[in-house]
Amino acid sequence: MPELRQNIITGDWVVIAPERAKRPKDFIIPRGVKVSDEESCPFCVDSEGFKSNKKYLKSESENIYVIENRYPAFVEDESKKSVRSFYPEDGFYRARASVGDHEVVVVKDHNVDLLTFSQSLLDELFETIRERYIWIKEHEKVVSIMPIYNHGPEAGASIRHPHAQIFGSGIVANTIGREIDGAEKYFGINGACVYCDLVKHELKEKTRVIAEEDGFVAIEFYASRFPFETWILPKDHQSQFELTSKKSMVAFSKVVHQTMEMLRRTIDNISLNFYIHTLPVIHENSASYHWHMEIVPRVSTWGGFELGSEIIINVMSPEEAAHYLKEKKT
Repeated sequence: MPELRQNIITGDWVVIAPERAKRPKDFIIPRGVKVSDEESCPFCVDSEGFKSNKKYLKSESENIYVIENRYPAFVEDESKKSVRSFYPEDGFYRARASVGDHEVVVVKDHNVDLLTFSQSLLDELFETIRERYIWIKEHEKVVSIMPIYNHGPEAGASIRHPHAQIFGSGIVANTIGREIDGAEKYFGINGACVYCDLVKHELKEKTRVIAEEDGFVAIEFYASRFPFETWILPKDHQSQFELTSKKSMVAFSKVVHQTMEMLRRTIDNISLNFYIHTLPVIHENSASYHWHMEIVPRVSTWGGFELGSEIIINVMSPEEAAHYLKEKKT
């Protein structure tokens, strides 16, 4: 029988419909992705496709470099806006320049894959993201920053060469705004961080926990929108990703590595997104909010009901997803 479940943070509802459930091997197979050989790849520094005017940005990494996005969603200042931009300020609609920052964090090796990154490369990736986050945070017009990674065609990856992106925007993302509002409401009623309570509950209950390392835990989220939707959270209260120590970042990276390995072994040719939700930079600290990563495998498609109602139907329970993943744990 289908079951309604509520996201304890935002209040959003989802439908868990196990009677529609598929086995992992039955999920959709991704369409083709744009594959460039190393001679023409736009992210291989020695290739013909690499534009000589790309601006390298500060990074201490040996195996990763950082550049400005060639087609940014957010620009450093209004002078960089497209000549095709327009501002329909007509007294009814609201519009503003999309000012901020948009960087690409590129792994130098063309032939590696997110799902098979070595532990050391993942360590380097997240430390580079943290370094650049701190740099972008100083931009006076940036109020919120979100690091993301698109892997595979179903996840919006148009270029095969491995790369993450960091978006620094002049507004707070809708999702983070809802999370902050929900967390503050929970704190006002219960006097505690909802994320901390969630972590304590999951560690006690164990069913949805798939990986654990010093200071971090990976769970299949109770009110998941997608099969195998995974959250990775600090066990102790931390509201700001960028304040994570190098030692803790390595522990975080280990949990990510374990999770990616389980997903790779469970679902063939998986496409996925991951993104990090953290406190907007306009806030100093928060007793109610808790940074975390969400990993979203793109193994299902939303229909009219989901789009029209924003009530998502998930064909696999997180408990079953956790069972499949833990079967593949090494």
